[in-house]
Parts: sequence; C-alpha cells; structure tokens
Amino acid sequence: MMQADVIQWLENSLGSPVPSGEAALLDWLTDYCNDLLVHDFPRLVQLLYRVDVPEARLKATLAAAGGEDAGRIMASLMLERVEQIVRVRKQYTRPGKDIPEEDKW
Repeated sequence: MMQADVIQWLENSLGSPVPSGEAALLDWLTDYCNDLLVHDFPRLVQLLYRVDVPEARLKATLAAAGGEDAGRIMASLMLERVEQIVRVRKQYTRPGKDIPEEDKW
C-alpha cells in the first residue's frame, strides 16, 4: 500500500500532483521518466540525484534489464528510495509534544 507521505514527498519534489494508487503512480512515474529521458535528460539526472537513487545500482539494473523499459526501472528505483526516505524521516522525527515549551521556536 502506497503511503500518503510518499505521495506528498513526490508532489513536493516534482511540483505537480501525482496519482495516489500504487500501480497508477508507477505508470505515471514511468511515463514521466521516459518523457524526461527523451526531452530533458539533465532534468532526469537532477531528479535521480535529488531522490538519491544510487548510481551504481541504477547502472547495474539498467545493464541487466536487457530490453525492459528504462523509465519503469528508474521509476521503480525512485519509488523504492522515496519510501526509504519517508520511513527514515518518520523513524527519527520526534513528535512536537516531546519538546519542552521553552525550547520550541
């Protein structure tokens, strides 16, 4: 199940609304990556770096994929990484209630 936090993170990073269903999101992100691959490669590279997709893993996955859709591979790796980012941020974010009132800004 796709978390609302993942959707929100992607919308904030991409600056546009994204579908909320997991399959629909993967299809949309695949199309988005393929469009960037053809029309705006520097922006695709910037997105991959912003999401922090490991370059070595991306290269290895693309090389091993053969004729598989490169956009789908990149979209899958991006979604996997965004899920990790959201999970880690939740794990290390302290709720506002734990901060003493005098320490709040």
